[in-house]
Amino acid sequence: MPKRNGFTLIELLVVIAIIAILIGLLLPAVQKIRESANRMKCSNNLKQLGLALHNYEGINGQFPPAYQTTDTRAVGSAFGVSYPDDNGNGLPGWGWGTLLLPHLEQDNLFRRFDMNAGCWAPQNADAVKTKVAAFLCPSATGGSDGFEVQKEGADVRHGVPITLSNGNRVVFAHSHYVTNAGVHQPWGRQPAYSFDFDIPEPIPENGNKLARIDGPFYRNSKTSVAAVTDGLSNTVFLGEHSSILSNKTWVGVVPGAVTPPRLDLRPWPSENNAAGCLVGVHSGPDTHDHPEVIIHAPNDPFGHTDEMWGEHGNGCNILMGDGSVRFASTFTKPLTWVALSTRDGGETNGN
Repeated sequence: MPKRNGFTLIELLVVIAIIAILIGLLLPAVQKIRESANRMKCSNNLKQLGLALHNYEGINGQFPPAYQTTDTRAVGSAFGVSYPDDNGNGLPGWGWGTLLLPHLEQDNLFRRFDMNAGCWAPQNADAVKTKVAAFLCPSATGGSDGFEVQKEGADVRHGVPITLSNGNRVVFAHSHYVTNAGVHQPWGRQPAYSFDFDIPEPIPENGNKLARIDGPFYRNSKTSVAAVTDGLSNTVFLGEHSSILSNKTWVGVVPGAVTPPRLDLRPWPSENNAAGCLVGVHSGPDTHDHPEVIIHAPNDPFGHTDEMWGEHGNGCNILMGDGSVRFASTFTKPLTWVALSTRDGGETNGN
């Protein structure tokens, strides 16, 4: 019989095995390169936001607030949303990201908003869903296509969608970056001290110690460069918060909203936070906590909905006030993290 050239079955299996081994060796390297590129893109996003913040400050004499409420004591209802809520939130609710749009080459999008109406108003419904790349980290796996804003649900860990009087739900675009409110949580204040966040709140349970909002961003904040006496390079302005933990937005704040943990993705042990947490986080230890031992370090495994969280390993990217971007490790000394979170605390960064 004529001789046939070809591979035997054993040779073919050996070749397939070798190819599989090579792919197995190559895949981690490819993933590492991809994550390195994602982390660099995330860092560049924060640098771009830092430039926008300083452009805004140069024009207005102050950085944008975390979000706006024109009159925290005004009582009313807009399209089925009553205001103020227990935290003094009301009209119009526009957030820091919306105010930065003209400085991010997003003038056309900014002009689509009716800034005199609530950020949840029907005439703003299409624009507030717009995906803006500068607010999105490519490593975030919890979603980037927008989310339904929630109000309090059956318990302290769940929410239900906010529905307007026209029957539509409120949907906002995602942001994977949040503002820093400092040590204390503005959204955790008692109603009597929620009308003006610049007034320190005495906490009777802690011997009337004062809870002062000491970060650079909170509702109606008017922080200027001169007000950051700790130094811009020593103060955290923005940081990551992945939508795998909770949904955040650049758009603004709806009165009565809550920020539930993403229990649909992971069994986070954390609870809901109030509306202001849609755009901001804090470091702790909050005077409201008893005892004051809770530090919201970056990527703290408890998964607080008001902590910074990135998907680049054990920590996240943060933007300092001088526009520089650093990587904040989960293992940062607690006192150092607290010191970096205040604008005028006079700390020595925990050293």
